[in-house]
Amino acid sequence: MSRALSLTLFSFLAVFGPNVSSVGRFERSISRPVGSELKVHNGMRWGSWGQKEICPAGMYATGFSLKVAGMWESLLVGDNTALNGIRLHCIDPSKSSSGPYEDYATVQSDVGSWGKWSDIKWCSNGFLTSFQLRVETYQGTWDDTAANNIRFNCSGNGQTLQGSGTSWGEWGDWSVTCGGKGICGIETMVEEPQGVGDDTALNDVRMFCCD
Repeated sequence: MSRALSLTLFSFLAVFGPNVSSVGRFERSISRPVGSELKVHNGMRWGSWGQKEICPAGMYATGFSLKVAGMWESLLVGDNTALNGIRLHCIDPSKSSSGPYEDYATVQSDVGSWGKWSDIKWCSNGFLTSFQLRVETYQGTWDDTAANNIRFNCSGNGQTLQGSGTSWGEWGDWSVTCGGKGICGIETMVEEPQGVGDDTALNDVRMFCCD
């Protein structure tokens, strides 16, 4: 259904709603070469692609966390954006043994304005190597949420990690598996806040692999 978002509620969310706290270190490698690019085909197309973020040299994504808008935001403003952001948590395999890890770098691309960050989910062995996205298709006059959740496969023992996103929509096909050692970068498509319009936040994601 259509929603009228009052300036008062919007201001409240802008100040108190998003959880901008973080864990780990924010580091980005500009010159590190990447190999294969991983895509899925069920992402939505509202918004634009953000900046590609790559783990520091020698590091690979071994965990992830999500920024998700909970039901309290949906009830408060009559609009739910579901998945707003994805962080990759990268380790140096020559310096780390097994999770949870204390020494890691954190990278992310563009992130939506709503929600709170979840705890980190770690591979018990190896690195993130492929992903699957849960997406709600176009809802017409109803509330669009676009991307809702994500899963990753880990190398080493075939473990699958599922994020703590929402349950709207359907799981699409898995991406191809990294041709290199593991996922090392991310790029997200995010829709900017629409004011009184229907917000969707994160719509699609690409991952990058390094040798």
